[in-house]
Amino acid sequence: MTKEAGFRDVEIVSETGFNSSPVTKGMLFKAVKPAVSISERGINSMAALDKYKEFFDDAYASGALDRKTKHLIALGASLAAGCDP
Repeated sequence: MTKEAGFRDVEIVSETGFNSSPVTKGMLFKAVKPAVSISERGINSMAALDKYKEFFDDAYASGALDRKTKHLIALGASLAAGCDP
């Protein structure tokens, strides 16, 4: 199943102790999955960027909160999550 999902070098690290049924065991795996570019997935990069811009513009459109306030909230959330600005 992991091979079909594109993972390689799969190894079991340990049991998690979370057994979802009497016949299954929760396991922690370590694996490698190579990055796939959007062009390899058959997605036009300009179309993907256009969709993101559309989402961004809709998300930051003025409404109950103005655009600047939304940007400040996003900055605070990213800093709280440990992202570099």
